[in-house]
Amino acid sequence: MPAQILMARQPIFNQQLKVVAYELLYRNNEGTNPLPLITGDQASSRVILHSYTSVTEAGNLRVLPAFVNFTQQMLEQDSLPNVPPKEIVVEILEDCLPTSKLVATVRKLAEAGYTIALDDFIYSDDAIPLLEIARIVKIDLRALPANQLAEQVERLKPYNVRLLAEKVETHEEYAQCRDLGFDLFQGYFFSKPQLLKGSHVGSSKLILLQLMGILNQPQVEFSEIEALIGRDPGLTYKLLRLVNSSAFGLKRQVSSIQDTLVYLGLHELKKWLTLIAMADNPGKPSELIRQLLLLARMSELTAQAEQLDSPGEAFMCGLLLHLDGLLDMSTEDALAQIQVGDHIRAAVMDGEGAVGELVHRVEAFVRGTLASDDRAMMSRLHTTYMESLQWTRESMQLMQQANS
Repeated sequence: MPAQILMARQPIFNQQLKVVAYELLYRNNEGTNPLPLITGDQASSRVILHSYTSVTEAGNLRVLPAFVNFTQQMLEQDSLPNVPPKEIVVEILEDCLPTSKLVATVRKLAEAGYTIALDDFIYSDDAIPLLEIARIVKIDLRALPANQLAEQVERLKPYNVRLLAEKVETHEEYAQCRDLGFDLFQGYFFSKPQLLKGSHVGSSKLILLQLMGILNQPQVEFSEIEALIGRDPGLTYKLLRLVNSSAFGLKRQVSSIQDTLVYLGLHELKKWLTLIAMADNPGKPSELIRQLLLLARMSELTAQAEQLDSPGEAFMCGLLLHLDGLLDMSTEDALAQIQVGDHIRAAVMDGEGAVGELVHRVEAFVRGTLASDDRAMMSRLHTTYMESLQWTRESMQLMQQANS
């Protein structure tokens, strides 16, 4: 059986917390580390690339640059990637030696229009030839104490490079790096809550909590959902606008929540109501919503593929996994306010039960940290990941249209 390429992506943010690129994390299911964008024709390489780096913003589809790791051997092959320069950033791994051959290749890439980034960089005089060519320098926060971080920034000031802070895991680290002069940020700080003393839950978040509390009840009645929606005319308008969009392909226009229930069914109605309410959260980066949708859909599809009894529960657990970052409260407090069942709480908080194990395994795959020799399972996750990326793009576009 031929090796299958398995890739995931990590977002890269600017100072305004807008995603400006993704780093591709790749390997194959035989454990080696191929570069799927060097060989093959340009058309197929771009199809692969765009499936990972296309996002919906303001209702429009955009292709963001991909940071792609290059080893010494790949660089010294002296061949250009089969994708246009604006679509990838050539990331030179930290163990590459600045030999004359490597420097010449990197200069050739830069002259061809490719942006060069230096990965996990720590300043040394030997690296000066590469620094003079590079336009982005990535610094791993976990590799340096705070005082050395400031020293690295100072030593890089003479060079025409943008600084990218890597493995930023808290809002405090993001603020520290921003104040030091970093332009770009990579890590999962954006999904963490900002727990500010004396802060209160805003009205939109209260509606979301109330809605999720009702929708999580196993025996919820349609009349209860209708009554809650009736208290928020904006939510009704957005739901009807979304369902009447061409994406749903209805034969006639629906004009009431009752009609929507008939066409969608209770499960789909609950799902879309939750997604619309979650998306209506100003002040949060759109990537957070994108990640929540991706985790939820991939959990649902994987539960179906693995024939679990409750793919609907897997979807909801995927949404709940980082609800703390959306609501700026601890996960425990958020789950308590929603009043989820004990088994859902244990699945989300501790990864207990079949659904809990699945959702946390899905998250590890999405982050590129899942290590397993189970080729069938990894291949299955890759399939559901790709389907979920596409669904997430389409769902973001639908929700942005409904909220516009």
